[in-house]
Amino acid sequence: MITPATFRERRNRVRAMLGDAVLLIEGGVEGIRGDLRGGFFQDPNFAWLSGWLQPGAALLLAPKDEKDRLGDILFLPDQDKERTLWAGPLRDAGSPGIRAASGFASVQRMAKLEDAVATALRRYPRILCLSGSDTEERLRKQFPFREVSPADSILARLRMKKSAEEIQAIRKAVSITIAGQKRAWQSLQQSSYEYEVVADITHEFLRLGAERHSFAPIIAGGKNACVLHYSRNRDPLQKGALAVVDIGAEHAGYCGDLTRTIPIRSRFTARQRALYQAVLDVQKEVIAAVRPGASISRQIPGSLHHLAVSLFSKMRLRKGRKSLADAFPHGIGHHLGMEVHDPNDPLALLEPGMVITVEPGVYLPEEGIGIRIEENVLVTEQGCEVLSAALPREIEEVEEILGL
Repeated sequence: MITPATFRERRNRVRAMLGDAVLLIEGGVEGIRGDLRGGFFQDPNFAWLSGWLQPGAALLLAPKDEKDRLGDILFLPDQDKERTLWAGPLRDAGSPGIRAASGFASVQRMAKLEDAVATALRRYPRILCLSGSDTEERLRKQFPFREVSPADSILARLRMKKSAEEIQAIRKAVSITIAGQKRAWQSLQQSSYEYEVVADITHEFLRLGAERHSFAPIIAGGKNACVLHYSRNRDPLQKGALAVVDIGAEHAGYCGDLTRTIPIRSRFTARQRALYQAVLDVQKEVIAAVRPGASISRQIPGSLHHLAVSLFSKMRLRKGRKSLADAFPHGIGHHLGMEVHDPNDPLALLEPGMVITVEPGVYLPEEGIGIRIEENVLVTEQGCEVLSAALPREIEEVEEILGL
């Protein structure tokens, strides 16, 4: 469990980077349509800095050398009887023990936020916030003679490297995702439609304590596997086709994200086997190259992405002996954390404590075949650890589990 002291340490790291600026971030607010469909979930940046999961809050941070209580403030909305009737009570600035519970030096009513920002901007010339947010638009109107700058890159760089507590939460999310994958494999052999498999995965996730799917599940049979973010999940499952199962569980605010490609009520055909083995071979070589100083970016020559492209370019498995390089249209992976595509600096090199995915794939619409295999990988001092190693990926292992 991540404690208030950990969140305070995160805020202090941010405050040390502010220079002559203050930082304002507003948390998520309740929206009736969205909350009725999926419940309220806190903005990830706000949650990472505060640990505060109730809606309608804000935080204001001033540079680290600030001596008074301006430096670290949480603003909370007042209780509202109508809202309480529908969604339950919230803790407010007057709640007993609120400072100890929140870990903030000061907790104030939301009504004081505007004055606090104005006071801060009499001391500091700049204010940082999340780009594209309602906060940014409002600040530019209220303080037209102050510089309003994005805080996204600061937070992204800090969030890239995970603490021991974060890694523990990711391990749990990955373990639940593994269980969901295994449930999906069995469901694929018994179900008639893609949505039936989704239902079984959801049951397994919730049974094991996940809060939700970390993204819309992908159960893509046959030609649907060539749609990279397919999520309609309504089509029949055809015997003999392959199905891409790309799913993730969210636990304690952290995400898993694993993909396997599974035959439906049959063994792999010779053609499917050849393509699957090609993708698996690329993945193994890329994972073997994951270490501090490597990169997953397309923008950096010699990166893990370019290694995958180079390996696929040598595989002449398309019609006319064309290589598989053009059948690999996406990146080799992404950072993983509180968001399934966690914020990152695309030019930053990998460091110990970062968690990434490695997910090569090939997609041949002309054959109705799409194959993707995805692992969750922790960068370590000496190389890496595959957090999802307990989920089989070898052809023989998969067929054995399926009883084929």
